[in-house]
Amino acid sequence: MKFKPGNRWKNNKGQLRYKTWRKNVFELNKRKIGLSKYYVCLKCNKKRKTTKVLHAHHIFSWDKFESKRYDKNNGVVLCWKCHNGFHRKYKFEALDNPHLLIEYLGKKGNLVEEYINNDR
Repeated sequence: MKFKPGNRWKNNKGQLRYKTWRKNVFELNKRKIGLSKYYVCLKCNKKRKTTKVLHAHHIFSWDKFESKRYDKNNGVVLCWKCHNGFHRKYKFEALDNPHLLIEYLGKKGNLVEEYINNDR
């Protein structure tokens, strides 16, 4: 993953923490859902051996929930199509309402719902 100059990174420490968070989200996905062999999109079940077409998505928004920003449980893996579809559908509403992710994932949103409910 390449990081463009001028995006959210104020220093290398933040960039390193984000990369570590992203790696942890993917590894957690691989262990829980991918049977330690694949990375799996939570929405469409697309299985991949690499993370090139998969995105780590924050359940609680990066901007609004700073304390949860680097929590490895605050992430799900979505393929780029599902990730873009989610943001196209919910736009800025998703920043304040993590329950929209459960709605978007449908029956597969159990892990997300569990995390949100335990976090209260």
